[in-house]
Amino acid sequence: MSFFVSTPSFWQQSQAWRASQSNATGADKTTIGRLFGDKTASTNSSSADSLLGQFGSTIMNASAAAAVNAAKQANDRIQKQAAKVKNNAPDKSDANITVQAVYTGSMSGLVDFGTAGPSPSGGFKFLAGDDLQTQFKGAVSAIKSNGDSIDTVTLSGNTIIASTSGLNAHPVFTLTLKPDSGTYTFILRNPIDMKTSRLDKSTTINLSGLVEAVTADGIATSPANSVVIQVHNGRGTAGSVKFQTKDDLGNVTGLATAGAVYQGGLAYSGPNNTPPAAKSKTPTKYTPPTNPLTGKGYSASSGAAAATFNTINIFA
Repeated sequence: MSFFVSTPSFWQQSQAWRASQSNATGADKTTIGRLFGDKTASTNSSSADSLLGQFGSTIMNASAAAAVNAAKQANDRIQKQAAKVKNNAPDKSDANITVQAVYTGSMSGLVDFGTAGPSPSGGFKFLAGDDLQTQFKGAVSAIKSNGDSIDTVTLSGNTIIASTSGLNAHPVFTLTLKPDSGTYTFILRNPIDMKTSRLDKSTTINLSGLVEAVTADGIATSPANSVVIQVHNGRGTAGSVKFQTKDDLGNVTGLATAGAVYQGGLAYSGPNNTPPAAKSKTPTKYTPPTNPLTGKGYSASSGAAAATFNTINIFA
């Protein structure tokens, strides 16, 4: 009578040996076990079962943290650049927005009042009534803010307020004039629409026609290029810039001074009312689909197919 005894495999023998070693010493002394053991290495080599230990784990964690931080920094840079291209008017204004969007200039050196001198009530004043409306419309006809035309001007004392109308009505800029000195202050209240660009772009607003100089004997004139504002899409400190003046034929006649303001840090503060979707009153004419295999139109009935030349009836 014979007995068959199965022999353990080499893998089973290896596992049994590793288990006996672990039970005997409290540590896995194999190469794999020492490299990737689940216990932390200690100063006592007899009880350590991981060559990586705390030092190796620290290196791995530091490397992973550095990689994650570098990826985050790269993403932040990309988002920052994308925001600059996408929108010139960020959600929050810069801290120094008051010096970016406010310009003060003077017309005193541009007018010769002659022997009569300026009017006793002030040598400079804004137009009024229809004259003001006409000149204002010509000055801002091609300029928009938040998609709306700047079509409303209000005269309040020595200040004019330029605004939009409609669902998103909001003030865009104000211009205040001192009649005695001819000093004026332009304040941009809301951003002006411009094409998105990483380069410096500007929109010029010539408000000279809204102001007139008056002599003591009642002669009134509008000084050319006396109130010109350049609104830039970037950031900077408002100041004076020189620009070329031209005659009616386009010939350069010299240089004049304009006020430069920067709206890059100015946030839109008006309402955001969404207009209702437009509804079409014209019904859409039905056009039967075309069979892509034959290039011929489909027909819904045999009668229609018979009456329609070069079609295929798919419902017959």
